[in-house]
Amino acid sequence: MKLKKIISALLLTAAMLLTGCGSEPAAPSAHYEAVLDTVSAAVKAKDTDAYLLCFTDAARLNYLKSDSYDRSLAAKLVPSDEVEQPAMVFTVNDHRELNNNEISALETAYKDKYSMRIDITKAYEVKASVTSGALKAERTLNAVNVGTGWLLLGPVIESWFDTGAAPQSADLSSAEK
Repeated sequence: MKLKKIISALLLTAAMLLTGCGSEPAAPSAHYEAVLDTVSAAVKAKDTDAYLLCFTDAARLNYLKSDSYDRSLAAKLVPSDEVEQPAMVFTVNDHRELNNNEISALETAYKDKYSMRIDITKAYEVKASVTSGALKAERTLNAVNVGTGWLLLGPVIESWFDTGAAPQSADLSSAEK
């Protein structure tokens, strides 16, 4: 009887080792895309509060205090004559994980620009196409993880598509130029 229990336990252990426990985690390089999905969902829902939560605290606060603050920003990001807001779709064309020196430089630039500290645990430079219907734009974004999730680093983007206004960049360093 004891031998059957031992053999059963050994077989169960061997099966667990061969198949693994639980599901495999998503590839680390794909996690940064979550913020792009959140941006898309917030714009589709015309939810400015959710949209602003995609940006760092200081960028969000800076925007809320600015003269250009618009409570209905998310509803205006994709010009539309339709009743339902068209989807904003991101396609990542390229990405690069930033090294520790580059992350330190972003943290320093953030502190210089906003007079607030930020602790970035991981960061990617993301080159993405954003489309909505006939509208299309190419963007280079910095997606950063600050320990609580992925955010876009840089000023709040008030226009994703070139509709006659000067294009904005979410890159912190180019925002200062």
